[in-house]
Amino acid sequence: MSFRTKIWAAMAVAGIVPLLLLGVLSYSTGRRELGETVGRLQAQSAREVARRCERLVSDAVANLKLSVSYLPFDQLPREELSQVLAIPYRQLPFVNALALLDEKGQAVVPPVHEENPGAHPELAGHESVGDAELALFASHVPLAAALKSGAAVGPPYRSPGRGPRVVVAVRVPSSAAQILAAEVSLSEMQARFSELSAAGTTAFLVDASGSLLAHGGGEQAALSETESALVKSGLAASASQVELVRRDDGEWLAAFEPVQRLGWGIVVAERGASAFAAANRVLNLTLLWGALAVLLTLALGTFLAASLTRPVKALSLVAQAATAGTYAPAKGVEGNDELGAFAKAFNHMIEEIQRRDVEIRGWNEELQQRVDQRTAELKDAQDQILRTRRLAALGSLGAGVAHELNNPLTSILGLLTLLKRELPPDSSQAESIKIALDQTKRVSKIVNDLRLVAASEHAQAGKGKRFPPGSAVSAALDSCADQLRAGKVTLESELANGLPDLLGDPLQIQQLVTHLVQNALGSMPDGGALKVGLRAVDGEAVKLTVADTGKNIPPDQLERVFDPFFSTQENATRLSVGLSVCHAITEAHHGKIAVESPTGKGTTFTVLLPAAPAQASIY
Repeated sequence: MSFRTKIWAAMAVAGIVPLLLLGVLSYSTGRRELGETVGRLQAQSAREVARRCERLVSDAVANLKLSVSYLPFDQLPREELSQVLAIPYRQLPFVNALALLDEKGQAVVPPVHEENPGAHPELAGHESVGDAELALFASHVPLAAALKSGAAVGPPYRSPGRGPRVVVAVRVPSSAAQILAAEVSLSEMQARFSELSAAGTTAFLVDASGSLLAHGGGEQAALSETESALVKSGLAASASQVELVRRDDGEWLAAFEPVQRLGWGIVVAERGASAFAAANRVLNLTLLWGALAVLLTLALGTFLAASLTRPVKALSLVAQAATAGTYAPAKGVEGNDELGAFAKAFNHMIEEIQRRDVEIRGWNEELQQRVDQRTAELKDAQDQILRTRRLAALGSLGAGVAHELNNPLTSILGLLTLLKRELPPDSSQAESIKIALDQTKRVSKIVNDLRLVAASEHAQAGKGKRFPPGSAVSAALDSCADQLRAGKVTLESELANGLPDLLGDPLQIQQLVTHLVQNALGSMPDGGALKVGLRAVDGEAVKLTVADTGKNIPPDQLERVFDPFFSTQENATRLSVGLSVCHAITEAHHGKIAVESPTGKGTTFTVLLPAAPAQASIY
């Protein structure tokens, strides 16, 4: 293949093909955008017509209800009812006929209608109703629905040679077995359809079964297959639909809009040639410019072949330098022709490669930072595991010591109790025995707390029962109420409703809250405020917060607050195992406990417990 042929082929690929692709994309995009825009306009127009149709029928029902509300049907003799019915008939120009019917559909009095309303100026707007139309009217009265609900709208229908009509019926308030039925003309909708057709758009009305009732062009044969499909889909979905439909006279862009309260449908359509005129012009222009580009390619191919060697060599050298990692734009390749544009694009590519190289290096640095961050998080997790193991070891030691002390303490308590009973209540020995008994009970309480530190006491994974967390928290707060009042501590509780259940031991959760409250009381010897909160976290966990306004915990001691026998309170007179118990209970319920103590803002303990599974077992 000669160089000239290669130039022609390259120009065709670089110039003509993109032009054609751009034209095709512009045409398809423009056609799609025009279809959406015109479709929205058509849907809006159909929506307005649907609202107008619905309003027309609603107004008819409202006027009919108003008529039966003020006309005294039950107080008039039969011979005067026809004269009374003539009043709303003359006042409502869209009503073709009125009839008062009993529960069997029989006319109480002859229906009010006019075969030649044009002869009476006061009946302007009424349509003529003969015997055939009157029989058709009677067959479409929604009698049962009106008697049941008080008001009903029958299915629309067409009278031979006349426009669409619909029968509305309302129950007479003074009589549960009579209804007032009226044939309402939809000629106003027919006129609106004619206006739309005159403007180059067609529109028609269909009933709930998809049958054609009114069309802008007057009488029309059955709908085309695609029109019927659009109507069927719109009625089934009871929502707006915009589709391309085909008729005998070509392609149309049609919009369907349901008449919501009536179950009917409105279709407004515009010829495809009119709707997509702009897109068709784009396609024609694309083909024209494509042909011109072919001619220009053949004319300029020879001229460009001779002057292309030097610039191509310069660009080749730049490409080789970029491969070696040196990014320098090509120089000496200038011009306003395609080669100059190619050179500019090539230089832009070099700049982009350089920019992306810098970005990749930046991404590598960011990745390293993320790795470091994850490493720090992993270290924190390992520290948590080590702390848990340390607490488990200390708990096991405490459990062993408690087991060994429990039996002698039980014996001592029993002996002291018997000795107290044998001594007179007012003797000095009885008072000493009482003090010894109280102190022994205190030792027993400390031994019991040591047993609770053992994680093995609580780590019964998957066992327990479902229970609402709010009841356990409320019980703990109630049990501490006297201590809070004695310590001059104000309690503020925020317990959310609708919390998910927990799985475990409600008494342990109550004990956890009690220990946290007592710990807060110890940090506020002179009184203060205590805030307890309980809320759900995304429906999958429950978050408990206990915040006090007491003395802060030094930052270097935060990691040790859950260790047994460790206390940050000055002059602590008893073993501090409450927070260790809290940690063990939380771990046993597969939760997490954390503490925050910013300077000057008190201390906040946060406990996060997982919600019970949807089908958790009860043991």
